[in-house]
Amino acid sequence: MIRVRLGSVYHYGIFVSEDEVIAFGLPPVPEYQDRPDRFTVCAVDIDVFSCGRIPEAAVFDLGERRKKFSARRIVANARARLGEGGYNLLHNNCEHFANECVFGEKRSAQTDDVRRRWLARPICHIYLMEIPRPCPDTAVYPPRRDAEIRNCGHDGLRAAKHAAWQLLAFAGRKSLGLDTDRLTFRKTRSGRWTCDEMFFSLSHTDSVAAVAVSNAPVGVDLEETDRLSRRFTGDSVQELYDRFLTDGEKQLYQPTDEGFLTCWTRKEALYKRTGKGAFHPQRVDTAGAEARTFRIKGDRALILSVSGEHAGSAHVFATDRERTTLLAPEEIKLLGGDVCLH
Repeated sequence: MIRVRLGSVYHYGIFVSEDEVIAFGLPPVPEYQDRPDRFTVCAVDIDVFSCGRIPEAAVFDLGERRKKFSARRIVANARARLGEGGYNLLHNNCEHFANECVFGEKRSAQTDDVRRRWLARPICHIYLMEIPRPCPDTAVYPPRRDAEIRNCGHDGLRAAKHAAWQLLAFAGRKSLGLDTDRLTFRKTRSGRWTCDEMFFSLSHTDSVAAVAVSNAPVGVDLEETDRLSRRFTGDSVQELYDRFLTDGEKQLYQPTDEGFLTCWTRKEALYKRTGKGAFHPQRVDTAGAEARTFRIKGDRALILSVSGEHAGSAHVFATDRERTTLLAPEEIKLLGGDVCLH
């Protein structure tokens, strides 16, 4: 197995002789861009393969030497695939080919490294979706959660919970490439659902569901400003402000509908991210918390807060599961700051 560095990537092949190097595709250099066999398994001489660079020969460790095929079989494996197509940069490239000829295993350290760095990037994606009415008769995963939702006696609440969990499955696939039907969900003693493979948080109003997915602990909360009076019947904003905000928070938020809901949604989001047991708003202090709050413009005045290590890079999407769009600057405003430009 040999390779040659071409720019920022390596091109791999099987060396048979100076006149025969078998590789999946021609070297990724401009002079071969228009060749029809550019992405097929082909045999070239060492000069074509190396493009004037110095090729490197693989040095195998003891485990690899025991595992690799004989030289005769490696050459036979490579020659048997001449003319083969189906090249894919991430899943079926020249390094995959070379390792498959040598070990019988399709693997690529280059793409594994790209994938690791891609998954390690800060991810904090929030999806918003109108709650469909009536509630669709489709199952959500896991089955235990599906049973809980089906047993909910309130039609509106059942529809909201069902929408949030369907949206979670969509968000997991869209942002993290995860199929939720294959993930491990658990319910904690305090009644919270967690997942081994990703961090998530759910919220909903009467009409809109919200889901946050991340590669770090995350919490999300959503409120409609016109629901404030319905949720806290008989209480003025000033009374709510005095009752639920800490002294430090009263220095940060104005005693207005928007100010109170900014603080309230942050409390809920912070609790969902870190809390256990019952939610006691007076005990959750948002001063200094890693959180962002947005006002979503439109028919419904929505206040959305997200708390988490990657909250500063949060992206907010609107979806109907057929079409997903990143909210534009004119549709979303970062409260306490300028328009949020993603």
